[in-house]
Amino acid sequence: MQTERMTAWFEATASRHSRRVYTAAPVDSETLDTLASACEGFHPYPDARVTLVTEPGTDIFTGVIGSYGKVTGAPHVLCVIVDEDAPFAQQHAGYVGEAAVLEATSLGLGTCWIGGFFDPEKAARLVRLGENERVVAVSPVGIAVDDYSGSERAMRTMSSAHKRKSLERIVPEGTAGWPDWALAAVECARIAPSAVNRQPWRFRMRNRDLLISRDSPIEMPRVTKALDCGIAMLHIQLGALSKGVMGRWEDLAEGPTMARFVPLGEPE
Repeated sequence: MQTERMTAWFEATASRHSRRVYTAAPVDSETLDTLASACEGFHPYPDARVTLVTEPGTDIFTGVIGSYGKVTGAPHVLCVIVDEDAPFAQQHAGYVGEAAVLEATSLGLGTCWIGGFFDPEKAARLVRLGENERVVAVSPVGIAVDDYSGSERAMRTMSSAHKRKSLERIVPEGTAGWPDWALAAVECARIAPSAVNRQPWRFRMRNRDLLISRDSPIEMPRVTKALDCGIAMLHIQLGALSKGVMGRWEDLAEGPTMARFVPLGEPE
């Protein structure tokens, strides 16, 4: 993974905001090519991938109630795809999907993670799927309107979009003695997006490694906590890099504990 690109993603974590209303103007082909190349080139897991659909040709978005909260005017779509048979595919989907969202943000484009309010059958027709693959989430891509619409403001209020759980909530055992890179990593994870802003991740240190867990082993059927935690996993890696520490994720199956981040040292 290129350090320069990851640095741009880290900077984008602070500026990314969910946008649902777009101008409908297509993005220029050079920017779309850059985004498509990033999606195709970033494939760290065999069971999760992202495809940019430049000309959807159909409206896949639905509203919360009727058309309320519906994405409108988006000329392009990111589709996050998983292999349903793979045990860690959901967290991998969050990881690669957030990379695509942050790449789009770094290119000046608007995005919005959508896990529940889209038509999966229509989305499936937009991409070529393998036998065991399905689209688990999507994001509109385009030029967002200058001002938030009334519906957008209401949706942000309903989901408490600006509210973040305290460090004490997401690190129940405390951060005493933690290295600087781990503190920066968790602070970056705090601002990660999640379904209805539920922030289901919890963190703890084990020796030199940083572990991520769900807040409970109970999963949700449509938008899993594992996917949310996958998004936070990328933020952890980006936060650590901001302090000069590279690392890798190792998947775990220990109840609610999902993975551990193993620091490897400074980037080359």
